[in-house]
This record gives sequence, structure tokens and C-alpha cells, in this order.
Amino acid sequence: MRILVLIAIGLLLYFIIGNLLRKNKKQMPLISEQMVQCKHCKLHILEKEALKSGDDYYCSQEHLDAK
Repeated sequence: MRILVLIAIGLLLYFIIGNLLRKNKKQMPLISEQMVQCKHCKLHILEKEALKSGDDYYCSQEHLDAK
């Protein structure tokens, strides 16, 4: 009976530790990206997705045309 309890505890520890290790591998460091504000509607968007005109950023072509 003791052997079964020890096996059960060992399996439980194996699954718990394995699960924790898998979670740590999946977490990648976050790369922060620059956010900018649309001059027309004040929406914050990623700089790489924004349209730039001079020093101003716009979220869409319509807002860029409306300036």
C-alpha cells in the first residue's frame, strides 16, 4: 500500500513540475513597441501601423486626408 501512495505522490509531483516548466518555456520576453496618437481622433496605435505625415501620425488614410 505504501508503494502505491509513493507512486501516486511521485506522479503528482512529476505532472506539477512538468507543467510549471512548460509554462516557463512558453513565456517569451515582451518586446515593447512604440505607441503613437492619431492627430485626428486621438486613438493610440502602434507606430509601425500608423501613417506619418511630417511629425504627425494618423490611424487611417481618411484621417490623413482630413487634416
